[in-house]
Amino acid sequence: MKIDEMDLRLLNLLQKDSSVPLVRMASSLRVTEGTVRNRIKRLRRTGVIRKFTISVDSTAIGQNVVAFILLNAAPGRLADVAKRLSTIDAISEVYETHTYSDMLLKVRAKNSSDLADIIANRIKTVGGVVGTQVITVLNAWKE
Repeated sequence: MKIDEMDLRLLNLLQKDSSVPLVRMASSLRVTEGTVRNRIKRLRRTGVIRKFTISVDSTAIGQNVVAFILLNAAPGRLADVAKRLSTIDAISEVYETHTYSDMLLKVRAKNSSDLADIIANRIKTVGGVVGTQVITVLNAWKE
C-alpha cells in the first residue's frame, strides 16, 4: 500500500489525539469528513493503523516507577521468553535487540520495592532468562 502525504498528516493527527471528531480532522486537513473516514478505514484494513487506544498517566494510577531492563535469554529460547514476558502486565513493552542484551523491556511499578519483586519473582523466574540489568528512569521528558 502506498502512503501519501495526506495519509501521513492524518496519521500525525490521530497519534496526537484520536478522539478528535472526524469533521475537525477534515477541516484541519482541508478535505471532507468522508475522505478522512475512508482513509482511516483503508489504513486500518491494510494494517497501517493496528488499533486505537488511550494514553494513561501512569502516576495517576499508582505506577510511579519506570525501568528499562536489558535481558539475556538462553540460546534458542528468545522467542519463547519474549512470548512469556509479554503476558506480564507490569511489562508494557518488549523488544528484541542485538546490542548489550537480547531484549529490552519497559516495566512500570508502584515503587522500588514493587519493581524488585517484579524482577525477582516474575521476570527472572521465566524459564530461559539468564541475566538482567536494570536501568531506573529518574525523569521522563517525553514518552
